[in-house]
Amino acid sequence: MRTTMLLSMLAFAAFPAFAQHEHSKPNATADPFQFQTVRNEWLTDAELKGYKLESSVMTIAPGAKDTVSHRHDCDLFGYILEGEVQIGLDHAAPVVYKAGQMFFEKRNVLHSLAANQLTDKPSRVLLLFLIKDGRNAYTPEYPAKAAKK
Repeated sequence: MRTTMLLSMLAFAAFPAFAQHEHSKPNATADPFQFQTVRNEWLTDAELKGYKLESSVMTIAPGAKDTVSHRHDCDLFGYILEGEVQIGLDHAAPVVYKAGQMFFEKRNVLHSLAANQLTDKPSRVLLLFLIKDGRNAYTPEYPAKAAKK
């Protein structure tokens, strides 16, 4: 019952992400990854006290990709509104999601790729973050530096 209620909330609500992605810039004058806040709300179910839903729409420019590995200390759902998006987790083979499809990233999984392979139009994704108060929505993860000799 709780799962059904939570999924219903995710389906009908939407919010801004704190995602501060770093990415390739095919056009130096505009950021190829744009985020527009939709809505932020604290959840009211007593069993989910301290959790909020944050949503945003991420627009990815044609041909843009983000290869900076990062983690989200929350569960993340992405619904493809327009175009298609290539998502890579844990450096595994990426999966392509098209308009009308949804992907899920479990808490703290390594996100290694987000890309729009379409060269003629942007892709748009509704991002839904279910995050506990005090956790980071976005943390870049860089490889350990080689030890000096």
